Amino acid sequence: MIIIGIAGFVLFFINDINDWKLKRKWMKISFFLGAVLLVAATLCMCIWGDGYAVNNLAVRIALWILIIPLIAAEIYSLFFSFDPGETYCRVNRENLRQTYTRKFYALCRHPGVLFFILIYMCLWLVSGMTAAGVAVMSGLNVLLALFEDIFVFPVCFYGYDKYKTCTPFLIPNRKSICVCIGDFRK
Repeated sequence: MIIIGIAGFVLFFINDINDWKLKRKWMKISFFLGAVLLVAATLCMCIWGDGYAVNNLAVRIALWILIIPLIAAEIYSLFFSFDPGETYCRVNRENLRQTYTRKFYALCRHPGVLFFILIYMCLWLVSGMTAAGVAVMSGLNVLLALFEDIFVFPVCFYGYDKYKTCTPFLIPNRKSICVCIGDFRK
């Protein structure tokens, strides 16, 4: 089960390497295939996991309820937080895309990783997903974000180096939380 998730992350890395260096249109499917494998691995780890799960029913219900907005935040931050036309289609003369810096991306540079880790921690507590599954998938996600932050995004997005100076990598701070809340209020 963990191997399926690892394969999904390998495909995410391939997608990023393609964005960074190769620029092959046919390789863009690697992101979609990686996502399918990761979802399949997550479901398998939840269904057939033999790890720790909280016994208290009220706590389990509360955690399942918490998972719903976390999944919504994950999906929103990755696919709906920004205008795809501005972020993925519009480029400057160097063929770079505009860095998106608002809403969840004002909170931290990789909000999807933050929500992912929180989702997996909740799943570990309610589903019997093993701690190893949580650690491996979360660790790979952080490694992917580091790779993107150091190599891929500075080359693909203009304004990314400036964004790095004013927005935390993964752990929000007071200022970034206030900016994020302000963006959502607008």
